[in-house]
Amino acid sequence: MVKPILNSASEKIFNAIVKTLPQSLLLTGDSGVGLSTIAKHFAELRNIKPSVILPEKDEKVDLDKGVISVDIMRRLYTETSTKTVSERIIIIDYAERMTHQAQNAFLKLLEEPGANIHFILVSHSVAKLLPTVISRVERLDVKPISSEQSRLFLDDLGVTDSTKRSQLMFMADGLPAELTLLARDEGYFKQRSETVRDARELLRGTSYQKLLIANRYKDNRASSLSLLRDASKILRISMSANPNPDTIEVIDKILKTYQRIEANGNIRLSLAWMVL
Repeated sequence: MVKPILNSASEKIFNAIVKTLPQSLLLTGDSGVGLSTIAKHFAELRNIKPSVILPEKDEKVDLDKGVISVDIMRRLYTETSTKTVSERIIIIDYAERMTHQAQNAFLKLLEEPGANIHFILVSHSVAKLLPTVISRVERLDVKPISSEQSRLFLDDLGVTDSTKRSQLMFMADGLPAELTLLARDEGYFKQRSETVRDARELLRGTSYQKLLIANRYKDNRASSLSLLRDASKILRISMSANPNPDTIEVIDKILKTYQRIEANGNIRLSLAWMVL
């Protein structure tokens, strides 16, 4: 059993919910905080093997470009319409990838719940869920763990090099799932290190250098969002040491750019607007 690492506030709520698991639960939180692990742990504590719904493309799981279609929801509706004595937990991961049609179909499941069936929705982008869906589920906002918990977790992961520990704490302080991936996957760590360097260049370079970086990230939404998160974090650290009104304006512009790209806006145009 893989036990998730939770901050004290989230752990109290988790322990209360697991005793009386609601018919429908929405897990939210920052990317890398470990929502999928938490969802599966709910099932483990109740001795249930969960069914997991993931985005698909061409009828194959595709976490990059896939969606949760209305057809997937219809299959789920048919599957759960049969009465069952045993308890079931169905995890809908990347719930924000449900199309509007799929979300409307899911509402029928919520309105006509099968006996002993629990749904756990996992999403880092709740704004993409219909208000009617959000209003029908209980919600657990999972907060990042403390910096002290992060440092202790790096001990558990066997990261002893002080330089790498500092790098990991910058990239993923408070995010145990992201810390795990960075510590165990050297290729991913190098990729993220490059993104941090690009974020610094995006803030300090000439207009030409900034446009070159924007052009490199124009075709990858996830990477562009990661770039903006890193740039924002660099500025916030700078702000804590040296408050500056101009820095606040830049952070605000980065946030607006992030929101545009997250809402499926044109990546190239959004990044160009930010750097010019």
